[in-house]
Amino acid sequence: MALPAYWWLLALPVVIQGAFFARFVVVRLGGKALQPLSGRAALALYASVAAGTVYGVVQRDPLFIIGQGCLLVVFFRMRNPGDRDRKTGSQRAEDRE
Repeated sequence: MALPAYWWLLALPVVIQGAFFARFVVVRLGGKALQPLSGRAALALYASVAAGTVYGVVQRDPLFIIGQGCLLVVFFRMRNPGDRDRKTGSQRAEDRE
């Protein structure tokens, strides 16, 4: 079995996005709240999305490109979890007291 062309562009998103998915699963199964991503972690995720998008363009795979775009939206929302509370007007228990 031969590796696909530009396999290294595919390896970067698979490894990095897989690691962050595993982190998400482990934290959520432990019953803990997921903390916002640090700057370096966000940079790594955005770089993996960029590499995945480039791979999709090179291979002419629109589904791969759409999937990476959806991941970009999810990562952005994970990066800024507090902004949603302020926009919806909901208050935390500590803020109400």
